Amino acid sequence: MDKHDVTSRLALALTLAERAGALAMTHFGSPGLLVHSKGEAGPVTIADRDAEALIRAGIAAAFPRDAVMGEELGETHGTSGYRWLIDPIDGTVSFVRGVPLFGVLIGVERDEPDGPRVVAGVCALPALGERVFASEHEGATWERAGRAAEPARVSRCDQLSQSLLCTTSPDYYRQSGRLDVMPRLFAAAQRVRGWSDCYGLTLAATGRVDVFVDPLMNPWDNGPFPIIFDRAGGTFCDWQGRAGARSKDCLAGASPLVEQVRALLETDHHTGQQTDH
Repeated sequence: MDKHDVTSRLALALTLAERAGALAMTHFGSPGLLVHSKGEAGPVTIADRDAEALIRAGIAAAFPRDAVMGEELGETHGTSGYRWLIDPIDGTVSFVRGVPLFGVLIGVERDEPDGPRVVAGVCALPALGERVFASEHEGATWERAGRAAEPARVSRCDQLSQSLLCTTSPDYYRQSGRLDVMPRLFAAAQRVRGWSDCYGLTLAATGRVDVFVDPLMNPWDNGPFPIIFDRAGGTFCDWQGRAGARSKDCLAGASPLVEQVRALLETDHHTGQQTDH
């Protein structure tokens, strides 16, 4: 594949994430924002839907043959071999409560013989003035308002017992039938914090926390993070160690810690024996 195919799509993803973030900010903190429930899938607002429509329109104009998969507006098939993964507001629970820890996620997958692979992507945090992005032809970049851009690098911590582990809401452990995992995780790490969604993943991709664990993910939640963590020198995979955006759970951060968490998750907490999940 031509390098230009990927770099041009990353450039568009950066532009569209900025525009979608600006749109989301016009609704952020609004007392009149209408919130609808999707059941256990969580809340959705007009900001989610309008931001995704904006991103889709930009993709359709520039790359009309590309496929698109978004959280709110479903999947559109394509013929180019590229597929965009969109979460217009990741962290809608934070967004609707006026908490600035939400982001716009855009990932670009390319179909390959062994399955789709994320080759470019961006996570933009508009309320924080921060974003991290990467492609297969470049390193991962971390930008913050008022500061020069710098490489995004995962933590150098290599011992789970000395780590700051970041995870998400107990609700997701409950929904995925994994509440029993939480005490083992919490006991194994030095410290645990509950920074969730894309904010927690951004912290791990930039080395501010050491490892991130989530028991319930979708392709649009994973979106850009496989390539971001790869280019930031770390690992993004599911609980079985498989890479890519199609996982239903995730481990992300410094590679030694990801492996140690995987080993912990594979050990039955009653018998201490390895089990198949």
